[in-house]
This record gives sequence, structure tokens and C-alpha cells, in this order.
Amino acid sequence: MSELSLHERFAIIALNGLQVETMTVAKKLAVRGIMAAEILEKYLNEESLSKQVDMDFRKILISSKRKLKSSEERFTKELKEKGLLSVIPSILNCDMYYVTSGVEVSEYLCDGAEYTRQTEGIRAELLEDGEISSEIIFLWWLMRESSCFYDLFSPLEIDKITQRLNEIHLNSKIAKELFNLKLQRKTEQIYAKYLKKKHEIFTTALGTGFLFIVPFFERKESVFIDVEQWFSDKDKRLSSVLDRFALKGHVVSVIRTGQTPLIKVDNIYYECIPTQVVVKVPIQGVRLRRYVMT
Repeated sequence: MSELSLHERFAIIALNGLQVETMTVAKKLAVRGIMAAEILEKYLNEESLSKQVDMDFRKILISSKRKLKSSEERFTKELKEKGLLSVIPSILNCDMYYVTSGVEVSEYLCDGAEYTRQTEGIRAELLEDGEISSEIIFLWWLMRESSCFYDLFSPLEIDKITQRLNEIHLNSKIAKELFNLKLQRKTEQIYAKYLKKKHEIFTTALGTGFLFIVPFFERKESVFIDVEQWFSDKDKRLSSVLDRFALKGHVVSVIRTGQTPLIKVDNIYYECIPTQVVVKVPIQGVRLRRYVMT
């Protein structure tokens, strides 16, 4: 496969797992980021940005919902033609409450091998010692502005990377110019701050426990899959969960077995925690909890 452009690399990271039907805040930020990446591609080998970049970014910032939707369709068509993107049922469709209500949600799934190649490459360059390329600096800024780096890095890793890039900011003219630009509207900045705070809280032991009990704050990070009976055999319980995913057309691999298995579903890691919910009677099952690999 030929090397991907900057906007294609970012699109693979930003679009993965986003809902297809609705233009959520997360999708608006992702699409604006891909539009910005197209502009930044011209400056990968430059020492500074032109004044035109600021003007172009201002146009992106005020893009209408129709313009964003048109851009989304163009970007997704490009990735689909390269075999890097598909549309699948959302993992929420496996949740007991969605199954019983008949609600169906679709989401984007990026090619697993390419998604891993891109994310691991970015992680390696940002977290290991050595020089950081302009392309990775651009990708980090795009992930920051779209708030999608919370899916890839733990709070400690984000602090470490931010410290490294602050040092680069002092010595690189193009980094200084780029880091001063914004792709978020004021209301979206509030959303980004909320995501940051939520990530900080819900990646602690206390926070993950609270999210497990009260999944209202992030439904995709706390999916409940009911099983027909409470299997004493943990392998049978896991097999029942995997069957549900297979029925809904998801790509799943088991990373770790045991009492609390770790699985990878459509490029995202989850722990499978045996539990029950009480409606009129107790219903046994497994709750999936989002897991960040570190």
C-alpha cells in the first residue's frame, strides 16, 4: 500500500468509531481537523506557515453543517475506495437496552491493520526519545484540536508528550505558529474541557468504578451485554459475548482471557466484567469497560 497523506492518516484516527447518522460535536471537530490537515500538507517541509493558513483555518472554523457533511462524504469516499474505511453497526447495538428498544446505530470502522500502524507509529515517536518529525507534530496538534487523543493516550502520557512539545514550541517557528491556531468554537472548547476532565476522572480507579455503576456519562464505554444464564464457566460466558458481537458483524479478537477478559472490538479495547442489572428481575451479563493500552 502506498504511503498515506497527512489528511488520510489523521482521518483514519479521527473517524474510527464515530456515528455515521448524526453530526455530533466529536464529528464536527474530526471533519474540521481533516480539512485543516489538507492545508497543512503543503507545509510539511517548511520552516514556517504562511498568513494564508490562518485565513484558511478561519474559513474552516465557520463552515456550515452542510459544508462539513459534504467534506465528510468526500473524505469517507476517499478512504472507502482505498479499502481503509467501512460502515458497521455500532457496538451500542449489542447493549441490552438498545437491543430491546430496537434502536440501530451505525459507525465508521477503519482498517484494523492500518489503524494500528498509524496509532502505534505516532505513540512510538511521541513517547520515545529522539527527534519528532513535523508530520507527527502536525498530527498531535490535529488530535489535540479534535480531542481524539484521549482515545490513544493515558493522562500521564499526555502530560509527558505535552512537556516535550512545549520544548519544541520554544525552538520551532512552525510549531509556535501552529500551536497558536484553533479549530474549536467557544462552545466546543467547553466540550473539549469536559472531555479532558472526564478522561482525567474516569481513568482513575475511583472514576472507572463510578462509570461502571453509572454509565450515563459515556454509554459506549459501559456497554451491558446480557447472557441467557449465569455461566459458572468463564470461558462459556466469554463465548456468549463473542457470539453477540459476531451476530452484529463486529471484528473482535481476544487479548486476554480469565475472570475479566480483555478484548479488542473494532480497534478499541474493552474489559469484560461479569455483573448484573436489575429491571424487574436480576439480569446476568457482562459490562464492557473501555481500556486504554499503555
